[in-house]
Amino acid sequence: MSADSILTDPLLKQKPEEKESLPTATRTIRLEGDLDRSLEEIANQESLSVSIIINKALLRYMDWEYRAEKFGFMTMSTSLMRKLFEQLNEDKARSFGKEAGAQFLAEFTNFWFKTLDIDSLLRALEFLGDRYAKQFHFDHSSDGKVHTIIIKHDRGSTTSAYYSEALKALFNHMSLEVTVVESDQQVTITIRS
Repeated sequence: MSADSILTDPLLKQKPEEKESLPTATRTIRLEGDLDRSLEEIANQESLSVSIIINKALLRYMDWEYRAEKFGFMTMSTSLMRKLFEQLNEDKARSFGKEAGAQFLAEFTNFWFKTLDIDSLLRALEFLGDRYAKQFHFDHSSDGKVHTIIIKHDRGSTTSAYYSEALKALFNHMSLEVTVVESDQQVTITIRS
């Protein structure tokens, strides 16, 4: 088995905490001097090894950057997003949200995880949240029967209206019963499966 085939595609889809027990491969790479110095500085600041930083960067590239470019994502500042949503009235934000839930979130989840179920949707929200896209802070808890999702965004009531309608539309499409509570800074969704 070559070093290139040690990690197979199903293994790459595992969460970081599940990957720790996988076999490792040693690679030799050539880094430009400035890049190497920058990595050393970050490693010292974060009390991490350069190897860990490189692995985190490669994981982000595989999990996010590679697919995000193909999917058509672009980076936008939080302040710009806030200003855009402030231009919408609540009805327009809800209309955009319904459309996003019916199209974007379903397409995104299918594109990344090749299925649309509660588990893949939770992973999609994690990716869109804190893990990669940084669109919101994502928190999830479950007792096995009830899932509670909290989307914290800090961008006002029209953003809450947008996320609320997007998630309701998607969960309704999946025939899941949801209850949504909105505030100016967050949306809390309760799903009964």
